Amino acid sequence: MPIGLSDVPGEAMVKIYCPRCQDVYAPKSTRHHHTDGAYFGTGFPHMLFLVHPEYRPKRAPKHFVARLYGFKVHPLAYQMQYQAAANFNVPLRSSGFGKR
Repeated sequence: MPIGLSDVPGEAMVKIYCPRCQDVYAPKSTRHHHTDGAYFGTGFPHMLFLVHPEYRPKRAPKHFVARLYGFKVHPLAYQMQYQAAANFNVPLRSSGFGKR
């Protein structure tokens, strides 16, 4: 569904609102990149569902949970991996492989 992130013309282009996950996405089509989001406004999807509640989709019953070998992956694990990778700046040629 189209939604604007601002009601002020010229401030933001139109985005796509997903009522199932209740999130806003950038449209794939390039024709939407030139449509002002203020034409739809910030409340268009919500007003539509107030007037026609039968169109509101059911929420997703379950969210995806990342698991490895059955164990949940802690959210800080990704941050720790990025930090470890940033500290491990060793060039590939310095390992000694390939020298004759």
